[in-house]
Amino acid sequence: MDSKKRSSTEAEGSKERGLVHVWQAGSYSVTPERLPGWGGKTVLQAALGVKHGVLLTEDGEVYSFGTLPWRSEPAEICPSCPILENALIGQFVVTVASGSFHNGAVTESGVAYMWGENSAGQCAVANQQYVPEPNPVSISDSETSSLLAVRILQLACGEEHTLALSISREIWAWGTGCQLGLITTTFPVTKPQKVEHLAGRVVLQVACGAFHSLALVQCLPSQDLKPVPERCNQCSQLLITMTDKEDHVIISDSHCCPLGVTLSESQAENQASTAISPSTETLDNQEVFENTLVENELPVATDTNVGNVQTTGGDAISSQQEIMGTTEIPSAQNIPSYPDTQAVNEYMQKLSDHSVRDNSENGKKPMPSQVPAKFYNIKVFLVTSFSLAILKC
Repeated sequence: MDSKKRSSTEAEGSKERGLVHVWQAGSYSVTPERLPGWGGKTVLQAALGVKHGVLLTEDGEVYSFGTLPWRSEPAEICPSCPILENALIGQFVVTVASGSFHNGAVTESGVAYMWGENSAGQCAVANQQYVPEPNPVSISDSETSSLLAVRILQLACGEEHTLALSISREIWAWGTGCQLGLITTTFPVTKPQKVEHLAGRVVLQVACGAFHSLALVQCLPSQDLKPVPERCNQCSQLLITMTDKEDHVIISDSHCCPLGVTLSESQAENQASTAISPSTETLDNQEVFENTLVENELPVATDTNVGNVQTTGGDAISSQQEIMGTTEIPSAQNIPSYPDTQAVNEYMQKLSDHSVRDNSENGKKPMPSQVPAKFYNIKVFLVTSFSLAILKC
């Protein structure tokens, strides 16, 4: 029973679908009244201008009514007896639009037709006051191929301009006024031009008022939207500032972060200090710190005397201490790193020979020419004051 009731209700509703009702202000009744005399035709779309209107039926035909001054025989057509636009016979029209005093239609093949008043070039015809019959508009994209016509999905008409939405979701405009959205100051524009401001965006719908336009644009995916931070990550100050100055406001985005500059400089200094800081290396039975010097006959020392020398070698080692205490390093740049055991032993041998020669001159008993083995196993440290301590193991 429910299915039968539903089918009968749908049948009754289909009979009511597409019926035209009109009402007028002033001395006429404001109650919508059904428009008779259509012979059972179903209307799919209606568009109205200032004093006229167009109707699109389900079989793709277009009818006009009202005041039509652009026709070859200007007439006042009653809404109950609209006239068929013969120029569109054989063209299946899918959508219609009306401006203040002109009209447009789009066929199923994507061709746009315009007719009506053309004083501002709104019908895309040059040097012609009126376009009495629907006239096809040639739209081609020179960026792709000038030979291929651009297919149109929708039209929107204002008072002196027209917008067309193409199948590639781009907007084309012609007519007069900044409401076209074109980069030009030469009007009228009778050859359709692409609205470059919305190039690359997906336009879903266009609409026109008398002297303004609207485009409904698809939102960008969320992953493509990069939020702009309001504050600096370093100093937390606002990146965009507004300053009141007399009768105007100055908006500035020239933020200079002093903390960020300081951090960059300190990081550079840390890297430089890391590059020249001494590192340690452990060898067999000796610990050597970088920048410890043993080169030729120059012992390792700075302006500070070398002390803390402990030995049982008697006067020979004392002489060594005196020699080391009077020797200075001429330049830190000549300092070799990581002396090996052989270099240290050779240096100790030279010190021993030097002390023997001094004792011989002073009449003391000479020391053996060989340095005792107990002096071979030594440790060399670089103290923070760049002094050297040679300790017996």
